[in-house]
Amino acid sequence: MRKALVVMSLLTLLGFSASAQRDQPASGDVCTLKIKGMACSACAAQVEQTVLKLDGVKAAKVNQPKGTADITYDASKTTPAAIAKYITEKTGFKAEPEPPKSTPRAHRAR
Repeated sequence: MRKALVVMSLLTLLGFSASAQRDQPASGDVCTLKIKGMACSACAAQVEQTVLKLDGVKAAKVNQPKGTADITYDASKTTPAAIAKYITEKTGFKAEPEPPKSTPRAHRAR
């Protein structure tokens, strides 16, 4: 009985450890893509599942109501333009990289 409790405790600890690792955000560069044509959450799920198959893509979070996808990727393996092209070709939804958000420039005193 004691051995069974020890084994169950170890399995429980290992299970929590594995889920904690999955919940950690993927490290890498992040780009936001505009995705046109998604009509429902199933469309967003299709885009997520498809883009995760692309080499270099580490994570994807697609927001159907906003028509955007935040993609975490390895810049040594792919680019935002390549990711957008892949999504467009594989899903039929039009994807394009959003321009990088620029920081406001400080006004120079004259």
